[in-house]
Order: sequence, then structure tokens, then C-alpha cells
Amino acid sequence: MKQATFADAISLTLKQAGEIERGNSFPKPEKLEIIAKALNVPLKELFDFSKTRYFPTPPAMPTTETRRPAKKSRRNQDI
Repeated sequence: MKQATFADAISLTLKQAGEIERGNSFPKPEKLEIIAKALNVPLKELFDFSKTRYFPTPPAMPTTETRRPAKKSRRNQDI
């Protein structure tokens, strides 16, 4: 669904819909119900962050074996 279509479906401006999409604004509970209906999803799905469809798993952090060794501080070196 295009953002303009979504904004029209939930009676918000394009700017307001964008703010919600980016997480800069949080809609009132009544508006959340309207959003869920417009997206054709159950209301609880708007709060289910476990689905990788919406939030892909980030790449694994490098282990200590793959990290570069830390540089020694010049202050601690013998002169």
C-alpha cells in the first residue's frame, strides 16, 4: 500500500502518516484500531515485534576471535 493511500484510509495527512511510520509519532488507541483495519491485520500484530518479516535479524556481532586487537596506548609503553 502506498503511503498516500494509507494516509487517506486512516484520515491523516501524508506527513502524519510518515511520522507514525518512522516512529516519531505514536497514534492514539482509537487510531491504532483504524490502522489495523486499513492494513487488514489484527490489532495485536501492530505490537508483535518478533516477526522477522518486519524486523529482519541484524547480522551477528563479530566475536573476539574476529576482532582486531586493540592498539596499545603510548602512555603505557616503556621508554
